[in-house]
Amino acid sequence: MSNSDPIQVVRFGGELEISRKNEIRDGLSASEHARAVLLDLSAVTYADSIALTELLRFCANAQRDNRPVALVIQTPQFKRLVQYAGLASAFKIFGDLQEATDYLIECTR
Repeated sequence: MSNSDPIQVVRFGGELEISRKNEIRDGLSASEHARAVLLDLSAVTYADSIALTELLRFCANAQRDNRPVALVIQTPQFKRLVQYAGLASAFKIFGDLQEATDYLIECTR
């Protein structure tokens, strides 16, 4: 991320499960100094409770630091899982990468 780009993009794909806990944690923590974070989860098909816990922890930290966060989710089954886990109210969720980016740009003005 350059100084002119206030949005840090973090991408994950496939199945987010316990074997990827460190990857998830490292990916999320890499954005801790960003002004805004776009979590591109458009290629995620599944997440277990460990992955969802990491996302919730990330959300709590971002809210504490007043950093806007947007999730891009495109698979219906993962979107339902996020809603059931309570993340839908914690994050602004988009089905389109450009809409999420536009939202975060507006938040950082």
